[in-house]
Amino acid sequence: MQRENNMQCIIPDEIFERVVSDFSKFSLSKNLKDIKVAAKDHLNIEKSFKRAEILKRYTALEGEKVLEVGSGCGTNMLAWMKNFGTDHYGVEPGSDGFESGYSISLDILRANNIDPSRVINCSGEKLPFPDCSFDIVYSANVLEHTENPFSVLYESIRVLKKGGILHFEMPNFLSYFEGHYMVLQPPIIWKWILPLWVKVIFRRDPAFAKTLKTEINPLWCKRNIKKLNDQFPIKLLSLGEDIFRESLRNSYKFETEIVSSKLKNIMKIINFFNRNDLISNLLISINGYYPIYLTILKK
Repeated sequence: MQRENNMQCIIPDEIFERVVSDFSKFSLSKNLKDIKVAAKDHLNIEKSFKRAEILKRYTALEGEKVLEVGSGCGTNMLAWMKNFGTDHYGVEPGSDGFESGYSISLDILRANNIDPSRVINCSGEKLPFPDCSFDIVYSANVLEHTENPFSVLYESIRVLKKGGILHFEMPNFLSYFEGHYMVLQPPIIWKWILPLWVKVIFRRDPAFAKTLKTEINPLWCKRNIKKLNDQFPIKLLSLGEDIFRESLRNSYKFETEIVSSKLKNIMKIINFFNRNDLISNLLISINGYYPIYLTILKK
């Protein structure tokens, strides 16, 4: 059994090989070493603490009732329940591919003596909870994989209590980087651009790119928040511009090792020229920052 940083969070050794196998199915990288690094990142408990620190900018976490939409392998649930005492539930569809995170999460929770029934086999488009059930609804890098992103946002706000916080981390497809294939990209204005880009420029299988909801960007978020505001009393707190500006000012670090290694040289150049936040302000002005941290207060 493998322990992570003495945080009393146990990740069974065989889980790593299952994640490597899942990632390999999609041929997102031709390099097995990259796939193994990505799998290690995916299971890294430290990442859950970085995410918690960002969330704590907007709300307390200790003892709160949390729903995680797309709980994946359950590492956030494990870390937050063990270290912050969250009353944590997750929804994750159970099927092949990346979605095998559902079965993996059950095994991880059992290994840590946590009731695996806290993870429910369902999608975010139809949450099996009453209105106003949770203090926090959280999601990380999930919305771009859903069938209907707007429905996921609607359902997430529906089950959020008055005064509760929705906090979704997601890619910005108007930015410069594609985190699934780990390649530089142009702004994705039309859905067909990304599959064509990875196929022609990088000689990679575009099948996975075709499944991504590449319409997700800051403009999409603002447009759909207006729609949601017609049905719920909500307030947009942030799209993550402040976090991006701070990160770029302080030697920008991505939450995963593999993304940081891919962009290391580019970020050194940007950091050198980012005098008085010039580059960060420019990228924000053209909606090109990465990632999006959508944070909403339900009034």
